[in-house]
Parts: sequence; structure tokens; C-alpha cells
Amino acid sequence: MKGGSFAGIDGCPAGWLTVELTIDGSWTAGVFEDLESLWAAYRQAALLLIDMPIGLADGSEPRRCDVLARQLLKPGRASSIFPAPVREVLSATDYAQANALQRRLSGRGLSRQTWALVPKIRTLDRLLRQDEAARLTFRESHPELCLAQLFGGPMHSGKKSQAGFDERMAHLRGVYAQADEVVEELMLRYPRKAVARDDIVDALVLAVTAWLSEGRPRQLPEGGDGDRLGIQRIIAYYCFLKEERLEKHNAESLGKLDG
Repeated sequence: MKGGSFAGIDGCPAGWLTVELTIDGSWTAGVFEDLESLWAAYRQAALLLIDMPIGLADGSEPRRCDVLARQLLKPGRASSIFPAPVREVLSATDYAQANALQRRLSGRGLSRQTWALVPKIRTLDRLLRQDEAARLTFRESHPELCLAQLFGGPMHSGKKSQAGFDERMAHLRGVYAQADEVVEELMLRYPRKAVARDDIVDALVLAVTAWLSEGRPRQLPEGGDGDRLGIQRIIAYYCFLKEERLEKHNAESLGKLDG
């Protein structure tokens, strides 16, 4: 293991929100305006799970990881997996140009939601192409897939609703005793115009997933596949193989907190 911490990263209005867990379950968090400063702060982490596409689509063939993740999120949450754009979209200067490129090269248009993510996708793609250490540390992940695989199925309510928030927190506090503390403190620390409540929960989900996996998550597809530049296209997640393993982990976590 390269380092002793695991972080979940989610895009937010202020830039990038990170929640970091150490091996013993203690936590820190931060907001970074740009990805370069985030990477400088987390170069020694064992694993960084980020909710952003890594490795882009080639032509009309969708990424296998997106297809497989949608299958696991049926019913109800499959639409939360946005299709990754084709690489040519990263050079577009406006939505009209990006949409035309996407339609010509893939046969499908580009959603406004995906276009809104392009600046962050572009920045992450550039970092990964330039820095081998970053390629070894960052892994694409998705909070809804992580939740479904950790807790036995897709969430019933949307993440922005109060019911969805309550549902996710009920699950999270069952595996990470400080879940409420993290969310409450970050809600006080950052205004909603900088960090939304669901951004905090998403980053925490990814951090807990990396922590529970001890830096060795599963991935879709299992063998991975690369885009035309060789960047691996996978979505990382984790699940407990047996219920007694979850119970053992909960007992160990509580023991650490009590100690």
C-alpha cells in the first residue's frame, strides 16, 4: 500500500470536495479550486476514488463500464450514470460544437449535464495523461453504484431529496460511525453555494468505499479496458462478500472509536 489514507472526491460548485479517511477511520476534508492543488495534497494517498469519467468513449461504442454500471443500478438509478463523451468533445469551445461532434462521431447527442462536466473531465484527463503516479492512484467511481453494491441494491429515493438523504445516511452510519459528524461539520464549514449537501454525501460514500476496500476495490469491467490513449476505463466499487464480514468490520470500527 502506497499510503495510509483513502479519499473520495466529488465535483462541487467551488471546485472539488475531498473526504479523506485514514486506516483507523479518522477523517479530514477539504475543498480545492483546481485539481492540480488537490493532487499535490494527496499524492501519498493509497487510493483516490473520484466521481468523474476516466478514459473516454471511442466512436459509437459506449464504455463497457457505463453499460455494466447501469445494469447494476436497475431499477430506479440507472439514469444517474451519464454516458462519457467522445474524446473530441474535450476540444470543443461551446455546447453547440460539442453536441455536433458527439452526434457525428457517436451517433448520439451530448446532454447539457455532460457538457457541464467537460471542464472537469478535461482537467482530469490532462493530469492522468501527464502523470503516471496519478494514473496509479485515481480511480473512477460512482456513489450510486457504491451504495447499491455496499447495501444490497439501488437507493429508493433521489439523492437531493430529504428522503434520499435520510436513506443514504442510515446506510452510511451502519458502516462508518462518524458519518453524521462528517456531514454536519462540512455543512457548517461550507456554504451551499460552494458545496451542496449531496456533494458531501457523495464524497463520503466514495471515501468509505475506498476505506472498506482497504484500497483494493472491485471494478467494472473486471479486466478493465483502455481507450485509444491507453487510459483504463473502469468504475470502482466494493461490496461485502458475507454479512458476517460486515458485522466484524462494524465491531472493529466501534472498538477503534471507543479506544
